[in-house]
Amino acid sequence: MILYSQLIAPAAKLDEKIKPCISNEVKEILFGSLLGDGKIELPPRGLNARFGFIQSLEKKDYFLSVLNSLGDLCSGKYREYSYFDQRTGKTYTSLNFWTRALPVLNEFNLNFYSPVEPSLGRGSQNFTKIVPQDLSLLTPIAIAHWTMQDGSRGTSKGLYLCTDSFTYADVLRLSKYLNNKYNLKSSIHKAGGNYRIYILAKSVETVKILILPFMHKTMKYKLGV
Repeated sequence: MILYSQLIAPAAKLDEKIKPCISNEVKEILFGSLLGDGKIELPPRGLNARFGFIQSLEKKDYFLSVLNSLGDLCSGKYREYSYFDQRTGKTYTSLNFWTRALPVLNEFNLNFYSPVEPSLGRGSQNFTKIVPQDLSLLTPIAIAHWTMQDGSRGTSKGLYLCTDSFTYADVLRLSKYLNNKYNLKSSIHKAGGNYRIYILAKSVETVKILILPFMHKTMKYKLGV
Protein backbone atom coordinates (compact mmCIF):
# COMPACT_ATOMS: atom_id res chain seq x y z
CA MET A 1 0.00 0.00 0.00
CA ILE A 2 1.38 3.39 -0.99
CA LEU A 3 0.73 6.45 1.15
CA TYR A 4 1.27 10.04 0.14
CA SER A 5 2.13 12.63 2.77
CA GLN A 6 3.09 16.25 2.68
CA LEU A 7 6.03 17.41 4.75
CA ILE A 8 5.70 21.16 4.28
CA ALA A 9 3.53 23.53 2.32
CA PRO A 10 4.42 23.03 -1.34
CA ALA A 11 6.83 25.59 -2.68
CA ALA A 12 5.56 28.04 -5.25
CA LYS A 13 5.47 26.35 -8.62
CA LEU A 14 8.56 27.09 -10.65
CA ASP A 15 8.20 28.58 -14.10
CA GLU A 16 9.62 25.83 -16.31
CA LYS A 17 11.07 28.49 -18.62
CA ILE A 18 13.24 29.82 -15.78
CA LYS A 19 16.48 28.02 -14.96
CA PRO A 20 16.68 28.22 -11.16
CA CYS A 21 20.07 28.58 -9.54
CA ILE A 22 21.04 26.18 -6.78
CA SER A 23 23.49 26.89 -4.00
CA ASN A 24 26.86 25.21 -3.64
CA GLU A 25 25.55 23.44 -0.53
CA VAL A 26 22.68 21.90 -2.50
CA LYS A 27 25.10 20.84 -5.25
CA GLU A 28 27.31 19.17 -2.64
CA ILE A 29 24.34 17.35 -1.08
CA LEU A 30 23.30 16.13 -4.52
CA PHE A 31 26.86 15.04 -5.33
CA GLY A 32 27.30 13.09 -2.08
CA SER A 33 23.86 11.53 -2.44
CA LEU A 34 24.54 10.41 -5.99
CA LEU A 35 27.60 8.58 -4.70
CA GLY A 36 25.19 7.04 -2.18
CA ASP A 37 21.47 6.30 -2.44
CA GLY A 38 20.42 9.08 -4.79
CA LYS A 39 19.64 8.68 -8.47
CA ILE A 40 18.98 10.82 -11.52
CA GLU A 41 16.30 10.07 -14.08
CA LEU A 42 15.80 11.60 -17.50
CA PRO A 43 12.43 10.54 -18.94
CA PRO A 44 12.63 9.15 -22.51
CA ARG A 45 10.74 12.11 -23.93
CA GLY A 46 11.75 14.60 -21.27
CA LEU A 47 14.09 17.55 -21.66
CA ASN A 48 15.18 17.82 -18.04
CA ALA A 49 16.40 15.42 -15.38
CA ARG A 50 15.06 14.89 -11.88
CA PHE A 51 16.69 13.63 -8.69
CA GLY A 52 15.22 10.79 -6.62
CA PHE A 53 16.03 9.72 -3.09
CA ILE A 54 14.97 6.72 -1.00
CA GLN A 55 15.58 5.66 2.61
CA SER A 56 14.14 3.11 5.00
CA LEU A 57 11.51 4.20 7.51
CA GLU A 58 14.10 3.86 10.30
CA LYS A 59 16.02 6.77 8.74
CA LYS A 60 13.00 9.03 8.43
CA ASP A 61 14.52 11.96 10.36
CA TYR A 62 17.52 12.05 8.05
CA PHE A 63 15.32 11.55 5.00
CA LEU A 64 13.20 14.56 5.95
CA SER A 65 16.30 16.67 6.52
CA VAL A 66 17.46 15.96 2.96
CA LEU A 67 14.00 16.78 1.63
CA ASN A 68 14.10 20.08 3.52
CA SER A 69 17.59 20.88 2.25
CA LEU A 70 16.43 20.36 -1.34
CA GLY A 71 13.17 22.21 -0.74
CA ASP A 72 13.68 24.68 -3.59
CA LEU A 73 13.77 21.79 -6.04
CA CYS A 74 10.84 19.80 -4.61
CA SER A 75 7.10 20.02 -4.15
CA GLY A 76 7.43 19.14 -0.46
CA LYS A 77 5.69 15.80 -0.89
CA TYR A 78 7.11 12.35 -0.35
CA ARG A 79 5.82 8.83 -0.72
CA GLU A 80 5.72 6.12 1.92
CA TYR A 81 5.26 2.55 0.79
CA SER A 82 5.56 -0.94 2.17
CA TYR A 83 6.59 -4.12 0.41
CA PHE A 84 6.84 -7.77 1.34
CA ASP A 85 10.22 -9.44 0.81
CA GLN A 86 9.72 -13.12 0.06
CA ARG A 87 13.39 -13.85 0.77
CA THR A 88 13.13 -12.74 4.41
CA GLY A 89 9.40 -13.14 4.96
CA LYS A 90 9.26 -9.58 6.33
CA THR A 91 7.48 -6.38 5.36
CA TYR A 92 9.63 -3.27 4.90
CA THR A 93 8.64 0.37 4.68
CA SER A 94 10.53 2.93 2.64
CA LEU A 95 10.27 6.64 1.94
CA ASN A 96 11.09 8.36 -1.31
CA PHE A 97 10.76 11.66 -3.10
CA TRP A 98 11.54 13.11 -6.51
CA THR A 99 12.52 16.65 -7.30
CA ARG A 100 10.98 18.50 -10.17
CA ALA A 101 12.52 17.89 -13.58
CA LEU A 102 14.82 20.90 -13.94
CA PRO A 103 17.52 22.11 -16.33
CA VAL A 104 19.98 22.58 -13.45
CA LEU A 105 19.95 18.81 -12.86
CA ASN A 106 20.95 17.90 -16.40
CA GLU A 107 24.64 18.40 -15.64
CA PHE A 108 24.45 15.88 -12.81
CA ASN A 109 22.80 13.43 -15.18
CA LEU A 110 25.59 13.88 -17.73
CA ASN A 111 28.33 13.54 -15.12
CA PHE A 112 26.97 10.53 -13.22
CA TYR A 113 25.54 8.38 -16.02
CA SER A 114 27.17 6.86 -19.07
CA PRO A 115 25.29 5.26 -21.98
CA VAL A 116 25.68 1.53 -22.54
CA GLU A 117 24.59 -0.76 -25.33
CA PRO A 118 20.77 -1.15 -25.47
CA SER A 119 19.45 -4.46 -24.17
CA LEU A 120 18.43 -6.99 -26.78
CA GLY A 121 14.89 -6.32 -27.92
CA ARG A 122 14.75 -2.87 -26.32
CA GLY A 123 14.87 0.29 -28.34
CA SER A 124 15.62 2.71 -25.51
CA GLN A 125 19.13 3.66 -24.43
CA ASN A 126 20.38 2.26 -21.13
CA PHE A 127 22.73 4.01 -18.73
CA THR A 128 25.15 2.95 -16.04
CA LYS A 129 26.10 4.97 -12.99
CA ILE A 130 29.68 6.25 -12.94
CA VAL A 131 31.90 8.48 -10.82
CA PRO A 132 32.33 11.93 -12.41
CA GLN A 133 35.76 12.93 -13.66
CA ASP A 134 35.49 16.22 -11.78
CA LEU A 135 35.43 15.51 -8.03
CA SER A 136 35.59 19.13 -6.87
CA LEU A 137 32.12 18.82 -5.33
CA LEU A 138 33.32 16.01 -3.07
CA THR A 139 33.47 18.42 -0.14
CA PRO A 140 33.00 17.66 3.58
CA ILE A 141 29.25 18.19 3.13
CA ALA A 142 29.17 15.72 0.25
CA ILE A 143 31.27 13.18 2.17
CA ALA A 144 28.95 13.55 5.16
CA HIS A 145 25.90 12.64 3.08
CA TRP A 146 27.75 9.85 1.34
CA THR A 147 28.71 8.46 4.74
CA MET A 148 25.21 8.84 6.20
CA GLN A 149 23.78 6.88 3.27
CA ASP A 150 26.42 4.28 2.45
CA GLY A 151 28.86 4.32 5.36
CA SER A 152 29.24 1.58 7.96
CA ARG A 153 31.72 0.83 10.72
CA GLY A 154 34.22 -1.92 10.13
CA THR A 155 35.14 -4.60 12.65
CA SER A 156 38.58 -3.01 13.07
CA LYS A 157 37.09 0.43 13.83
CA GLY A 158 37.59 1.66 10.29
CA LEU A 159 34.86 3.04 8.04
CA TYR A 160 33.43 1.36 4.95
CA LEU A 161 32.02 3.44 2.11
CA CYS A 162 29.94 1.12 -0.04
CA THR A 163 30.74 1.74 -3.69
CA ASP A 164 29.29 -1.50 -5.02
CA SER A 165 27.78 0.03 -8.15
CA PHE A 166 31.05 1.50 -9.42
CA THR A 167 33.97 -0.04 -11.30
CA TYR A 168 37.32 -0.71 -9.68
CA ALA A 169 38.85 2.21 -11.62
CA ASP A 170 36.18 4.60 -10.29
CA VAL A 171 36.57 3.35 -6.73
CA LEU A 172 40.35 3.69 -6.94
CA ARG A 173 40.00 7.27 -8.18
CA LEU A 174 37.69 8.12 -5.28
CA SER A 175 40.11 6.56 -2.81
CA LYS A 176 43.04 8.51 -4.22
CA TYR A 177 41.08 11.76 -4.13
CA LEU A 178 40.18 11.27 -0.45
CA ASN A 179 43.84 10.65 0.32
CA ASN A 180 45.24 13.53 -1.72
CA LYS A 181 42.59 16.08 -0.75
CA TYR A 182 41.85 15.17 2.87
CA ASN A 183 44.69 12.84 3.89
CA LEU A 184 42.26 9.97 4.46
CA LYS A 185 44.15 6.71 4.24
CA SER A 186 42.16 3.85 2.81
CA SER A 187 42.30 0.51 1.07
CA ILE A 188 39.94 -1.14 -1.40
CA HIS A 189 38.17 -4.32 -0.31
CA LYS A 190 36.46 -6.74 -2.66
CA ALA A 191 33.01 -7.96 -1.66
CA GLY A 192 31.75 -10.55 -4.10
CA GLY A 193 32.27 -8.94 -7.46
CA ASN A 194 32.13 -5.40 -6.05
CA TYR A 195 34.64 -2.99 -4.56
CA ARG A 196 34.37 -0.89 -1.40
CA ILE A 197 36.50 1.82 0.13
CA TYR A 198 37.73 1.06 3.62
CA ILE A 199 39.02 4.12 5.49
CA LEU A 200 41.62 2.91 7.93
CA ALA A 201 41.02 3.26 11.66
CA LYS A 202 43.92 5.73 11.97
CA SER A 203 42.07 8.12 9.64
CA VAL A 204 38.63 7.90 11.27
CA GLU A 205 39.41 10.75 13.67
CA THR A 206 40.27 12.90 10.66
CA VAL A 207 36.93 11.91 9.13
CA LYS A 208 35.13 12.98 12.30
CA ILE A 209 36.78 16.40 12.31
CA LEU A 210 35.93 16.78 8.64
CA ILE A 211 32.26 15.77 8.51
CA LEU A 212 30.73 15.63 12.00
CA PRO A 213 29.54 19.28 11.77
CA PHE A 214 27.39 18.24 8.79
CA MET A 215 26.10 14.90 10.10
CA HIS A 216 22.47 14.55 11.13
CA LYS A 217 22.28 13.72 14.83
CA THR A 218 20.55 10.39 14.14
CA MET A 219 23.36 9.26 11.83
CA LYS A 220 26.43 10.01 13.95
CA TYR A 221 26.48 6.42 15.16
CA LYS A 222 28.12 5.54 11.84
CA LEU A 223 31.21 7.28 13.15
CA GLY A 224 30.95 5.66 16.57
CA VAL A 225 29.64 8.86 18.19
